Formats: sequence, C-alpha cells, structure tokens
Amino acid sequence: MNVRAATIVLVLVLVDATAGPAQVKNYKAPGSLESTRDLECVASARLDSKYTPADLYAAMGRCVQQNRYDPAVFLYALAGVYGRYDTLRVADKTAHQAIAVLQMQTAAVFSPTKEAAFKKALQATLGSPDGLATTCKEIVRIGPPGYHPRYMIQHGMGAFRADGPAADLVEGFDAPAAWKRSLDTYLHCPGL
Repeated sequence: MNVRAATIVLVLVLVDATAGPAQVKNYKAPGSLESTRDLECVASARLDSKYTPADLYAAMGRCVQQNRYDPAVFLYALAGVYGRYDTLRVADKTAHQAIAVLQMQTAAVFSPTKEAAFKKALQATLGSPDGLATTCKEIVRIGPPGYHPRYMIQHGMGAFRADGPAADLVEGFDAPAAWKRSLDTYLHCPGL
C-alpha cells in the first residue's frame, strides 16, 4: 500500500471512530426462520415429513433442556438432512445460511454442561456404525420433506426484492436425487 492510500485509510478510520457507535438495523422478512408447528420433544415414531428444520431444531432445543438427548440427536439429524435438501431446492443461495442460523439460535441457550452432554450423545449415536445406520433408516422411513421451505426462502435476499424473489425453487429440481444426496452428504448414510 502506498503512503497516500494508507493516509486515506487512516483518515477514514479516524472519521468513523469519532462518529460514535455504528447503528445496525436487522431486517427480517415475514416467515424467515419461522417455525410453523409447535413440536415438543418427541421420539422419531411421532414425526412425519411436514416438520421443517425450524420446527425440528426448536424441538431439539426442548429435548436438550429436558436432558432427553436421544430424541434431541434424532431431531438434529433429521433437521440437518431436511436443511441440506432445502439448500438443494431453494434457488436463492443467500437463503441457504438459514440452517446455520437456526443451529446457532438453538444452541445459544444451552448451558456448557448441556452442550457437552448433547455433543457426547451426538458422537455416541452418529459416531457409531449401528447408531448411524438406525438413524438413517428412521429418516428414510419418515421420507423427504413434505413442506414448502418458506422458512428458508424468506431468509434470503430475494425476499426483499420489490418484485418478489425471481424464483423460489430451483427449476427442474430432481427431488429423488436431492433426497439421496442429502442423506449421503449430510449424514453419510451407509448403503442407501
């Protein structure tokens, strides 16, 4: 960097520093990260494909707060597979970070003890070949998402376009291939 450029940067930093704290506005489109079905901490047998990752992560959080780590692990795995599927079908790539935001929001309220216990349960289940195979079989039984991914679509920049998003979903989306890819790349399900 030359001396003139360094001086300009220094002046801009000094001017900004004297302006006071930066004002940050958080814009949120209706439906962004929205959980539409209130789901308690439930076992996998009570789940079906209508629950979005927003619903599932919220339920997972309830399980962790209740020290019910086995259902929490399953809810986490199903939400992750569904989230991966949604990133494959939602056209607006800026919306894809919705899953990471949901995970952070859910984990933010865990005490260090609960977070450690959840991670231990996660490793015990998904880190074992038998636990992973059982989880994958149960997710396959439930099947691919049966909902419209509004929670994710509304999280992207396309939700703020004056004329609405250009396209909500990927044109020519191959649902069976995306389902297989989601199972393969998120959980690395064996033999599916």
